[in-house]
Amino acid sequence: MTKTPEAPSIRQPEASSAPFLRRLILSDYRNFERLECEFPETGVAIIGPNGSGKTNLLEAIYYLEVFRSFRGARDRELVRFGQTVFRLEGVVEGATSVAAAYDRSQRIKKVEVDGLEVDRVSAGIGSVGVAAFRLDDAEIVRGGPTERRRFLDVALSVGVPGYLAALQRYRSLLSQRNEALRRGWAGEEIDAWTDGLIEAGAFLTERRATWVSEGAERYADFHARISGGDGAKLRYAASIASGDPWDAPEGGGSWLDRFRRALESTRERERRRGMTVVGPHRDEIRFEVEAAEGARDLRSYGSSGQQRTAALALRLLEADRLRERLGREPVYLLDDVFAELDEGRSDRLLRLFESERCGQVILTAPKAGDVGLRGGGLARWHLRNGRLIA
Repeated sequence: MTKTPEAPSIRQPEASSAPFLRRLILSDYRNFERLECEFPETGVAIIGPNGSGKTNLLEAIYYLEVFRSFRGARDRELVRFGQTVFRLEGVVEGATSVAAAYDRSQRIKKVEVDGLEVDRVSAGIGSVGVAAFRLDDAEIVRGGPTERRRFLDVALSVGVPGYLAALQRYRSLLSQRNEALRRGWAGEEIDAWTDGLIEAGAFLTERRATWVSEGAERYADFHARISGGDGAKLRYAASIASGDPWDAPEGGGSWLDRFRRALESTRERERRRGMTVVGPHRDEIRFEVEAAEGARDLRSYGSSGQQRTAALALRLLEADRLRERLGREPVYLLDDVFAELDEGRSDRLLRLFESERCGQVILTAPKAGDVGLRGGGLARWHLRNGRLIA
């Protein structure tokens, strides 16, 4: 008989002046049948060969932050083979407790925060305070626009009140409006979805553009420090902007007005294509680096090292924003991030973490010799076949 998932009771965390992830319990998650661990306050290095489950462990921690996989996997794909329900539990010492469970057979997800089930999963987002750095983050820079929009949506859903609700509303209205366009409905019928779409879409665009513009200087500083001095720019491109899409709406009206004008000017294109052709679902982030011939778009012309540097600078900016929201250091998850950096970038990133990031670090590496963070003094756990050995 299939059991509906119940986030189990969790011992409430004791008061602490420096919150950190104390406990993690996994049941039937990915390759873990059952795993329970108590993390040191400073963190731990998890050593193991590829395929041992290192990334799965970090993914489970991150899942308790946003209740989705950082690899884009669907919830049903996270349940251990042959099982129907996974459960995750975490305790942040001195702050909160979070539990999540998913039943694959019934497609039910449940979340608890501090022992109480939340009515909406979104109400528990951001409860742990996790900043994740992954080897695959370079895809944010070199991949398609969907990757960059996804990054912003996750970062802002955690950090900006009302963002996730606006995003969900926008996606719902966009789907209904696109269906009306595909069916060839009259303009009046399409307009039934338009006002709400404009309101939600303008909110998303404004928050995204503000996040990027306010962080651009800090991003450039991180990029220069990791690369060894290369100049860089981070810019947001809004499809509803007139003229230069990289510019903020100063002098061009509000984002609300811009979105309305953009929809009016694209009515014929919408009818031909059967879809809404402008809006935050078509927006973009651009990563540039200074070169002798001028600014270079890193997606098209950047080397692998440059793309990784840009992604790291972006993640550091995201971590700073999270630290400001929390009023404390987040938990840093580093998934083999030093593996494909050249020696210079690796050393500079290491120094940056050592000098400015004092929060708990949980990192993965294939070999013990690859662990240099915290002066090499992190506790080392070895992972084999879903089992941890301290």
